[in-house]
Amino acid sequence: MYIPISFTLLTLSLFSQLVTSQTHEPTELRLIHRVVHPDLPVIPWVELGTVSIPSFKSISPTGSHGSLSLAESLRDDLAEFKEAVNPNLQGAMYHVSIELPGSQGSVSSIKACLLPSSTSANIVIHFSATGEPFAIDYTVSPVPRDGICPATNAGNYPAHNASVVLKSPRMAPLPELRIPPPLTPEGEPIAPVPEKSFVQKYWIYMVVVLGALLISGPAEDSPSGDGKGGK
Repeated sequence: MYIPISFTLLTLSLFSQLVTSQTHEPTELRLIHRVVHPDLPVIPWVELGTVSIPSFKSISPTGSHGSLSLAESLRDDLAEFKEAVNPNLQGAMYHVSIELPGSQGSVSSIKACLLPSSTSANIVIHFSATGEPFAIDYTVSPVPRDGICPATNAGNYPAHNASVVLKSPRMAPLPELRIPPPLTPEGEPIAPVPEKSFVQKYWIYMVVVLGALLISGPAEDSPSGDGKGGK
């Protein structure tokens, strides 16, 4: 059967594109952020920074470190956030998200009032089994244990160079299944064989010992006296 060369080349080209698309891994992720309040106009998303992503095979389920490059316009954007929404305003929330091609990724949200007194931030990005980012966690510290906004007069949004942790999916432990009990043809469980008693196990040895004692008979008495006749 004759196969045209053009058809063969087209097939190889499509196969190569398919393999390339399946093995493509993102090398960086663009993070975006904003501040919102239910009673104020919606503020558009702006760039927070770019996270460099290593090979997916090198990312551990327990966490691998990544690097964050902050956006050049970050301080100007934070100043605009302050003008639009005061962080100490009750109900104000700070959002961080992953910008995905053609869509918006998962959003991490914290109280805006926790930002002015914070000194550091931490970002955790979770990846699926195929190497795609699907969730993000953004936290700041220190944070009061009760989660109540600290009393402060500061109303600025700090520019934290946050630490980044990348996590691959963790496999759940396999369930330990018990072996089902054997069943009779009628579907009833087979009763276990009762364990034999000590006498049932060793009765043959007892019979042998007892027979040997009976065959040997009683022990003979030694003759009495010193063997000298009387006068």
